[in-house]
Amino acid sequence: MISKFLSIYKKQRLKKHISELNQLCVYGENFCQSKFYKNAEEQLNNVKINNQTKNKENIRFGNNCNVSCQITLNEKGKIVIGDYVFINFAKMRIDHQLTIGSNCMFGPNVTLWDTDNHPLSVSKRHQQTIDFAENFPLIRSYEANGGNITIGNDVWIGMDALILGGVTIGDGAVIAARSVVTSDVAPNTLVGGIPAKKISDVPQ
Repeated sequence: MISKFLSIYKKQRLKKHISELNQLCVYGENFCQSKFYKNAEEQLNNVKINNQTKNKENIRFGNNCNVSCQITLNEKGKIVIGDYVFINFAKMRIDHQLTIGSNCMFGPNVTLWDTDNHPLSVSKRHQQTIDFAENFPLIRSYEANGGNITIGNDVWIGMDALILGGVTIGDGAVIAARSVVTSDVAPNTLVGGIPAKKISDVPQ
């Protein structure tokens, strides 16, 4: 009896989540439908979106994307993702524009964060802590002085990497695990470290 109740609850929760996703983003054919997943439909529970623009057109996934991600898109942000993109539990905080090309792979726990959302000024940070106590406005863009993130085609980003605002990663590049990318990465280049620097060229 309990298992039957849980099964019904699970189905209702999934149905509600899919309905919400359809209001928060636009996705192409075969979204999260890889045979890799034990249950492709339930995989959609791993796509969590907070779209503060109130316009689903501002988050677009291409065809054949298989993703697990947590997205916070603030009021002026936009996200465009190409085809055949695999994302393994990435976190995205976007105030500007994030563009990801096609045939890209993201390892576990990659973070894409395009803004310095706390001011350096002591007096402003002092006031921000008071704001948090009163209404905790985490969705607001406090100091959106970062910049766009542009990731080309055929890019592989290793686990735990952090990609910051104002960065362009060229086609075919590889970002080593746990790197912090603060400046542009040339096409077909392997980079790593904190901050990330060139290690070698990528074989074709």
